[in-house]
Amino acid sequence: MKEIYLTINQKKYYKILIAGSEGRIGTFLNEGLKEKVTVHSCDFDNARSTNSNTKFKKLDLTKLKKVHSYAEELPQYDILIFLVGLAHAKGKGKDLSEFTEINYQTLLNLLAALEESNKLPKKIIFSSTISVYGEQLGQKVYCENSLTNPFSPYAVTKLRAENYLLEKYADKSWILRFAPVYSPKFTLNLDRRTRIKNLFFKIGNGKNKLSLCNIENILTAIGGIIDGSVPTGVYNISDPTHYTYNDLLRHQRARFAIRIPSIAILVLYGIGKITKNIFLKENSTKLVTDNLFPSNKISAYVDLNATINDTIISHAP
Repeated sequence: MKEIYLTINQKKYYKILIAGSEGRIGTFLNEGLKEKVTVHSCDFDNARSTNSNTKFKKLDLTKLKKVHSYAEELPQYDILIFLVGLAHAKGKGKDLSEFTEINYQTLLNLLAALEESNKLPKKIIFSSTISVYGEQLGQKVYCENSLTNPFSPYAVTKLRAENYLLEKYADKSWILRFAPVYSPKFTLNLDRRTRIKNLFFKIGNGKNKLSLCNIENILTAIGGIIDGSVPTGVYNISDPTHYTYNDLLRHQRARFAIRIPSIAILVLYGIGKITKNIFLKENSTKLVTDNLFPSNKISAYVDLNATINDTIISHAP
């Protein structure tokens, strides 16, 4: 857990609590907010500080009693940014209980404790995923009003947390469904679509399209929510442009890529569907179809202008 004080546009002070602050997105947000606003540190008992300006509180959010004790000691916060989750682990059906505890129960525990202490924040910003839509072979575009049909325990529990917020705290909740996130320091979501170790590949002619999310666009979206530009609701967060797999290969300066026939991936999809293998089914669908998650809805309020061309990434062997 991390708490920071900040000023938006040097006009008004806000007090923000970030849950999941030591992850990739949390770390980036903290640094990015400090670059744009004034940040003051707060002291915690037994806190561990990664630098002179930031204090951390290590807290197991699955332990309800500990969370309630923590909430009793907290001051009132204006904004909660909730980033807790099992990152980049989709899981199998048998893992549902573990994902439920981390992706869903932690949110309930923290909000219940804050509410009991009369310290609910005015704004709740929740990080979710475009995986809640559950990509289908026959569908190319997924907007916020598209039907949700998650496959993996990760996506199932994220959607469950979304529904909880919409049922109980809709008037103060912003749900952000991130497209696959990338940054100069985090390229997993690029690599897994273009390479196996040092070997580049592409499916078919490489012209299938997909949405990605430059981490800078997350900072922009949250900044707009904090300063009051964005109304409550559910939003896709993605780059303003879509990409082909050929675009990704060019960006990674791949000199050569093995071409894998689309039919081979469709066979894997069939095997995944028959065996109920979430990994095969979900990832093969992504590789052989267009998967577009436009961010037009939130772009009516903030300018998400960062693209892959703003990120220097070169993994060519």
